[in-house]
Amino acid sequence: MCVGLPGKIIEMKGKKARIKQSDHFHWVDVSCVEGGVTIGDYLITYQGAGINKVSAKEAEEVLRLLGDVSEQRK
Repeated sequence: MCVGLPGKIIEMKGKKARIKQSDHFHWVDVSCVEGGVTIGDYLITYQGAGINKVSAKEAEEVLRLLGDVSEQRK
């Protein structure tokens, strides 16, 4: 199973966005994200590409739930 994770855009260069996911930073292609993106937006990403924007509230909820699952596995 593949899971797209939310990340926050912290920098833009053309059709590339640098995102922060947890403690990781990486660049993703955002050319296919409907409606465009800007710094501060949250994206669901997969394999180096932005899939779609999500609200900050939705991103935080997904990350919280993933954290809960991770804690239960310990």
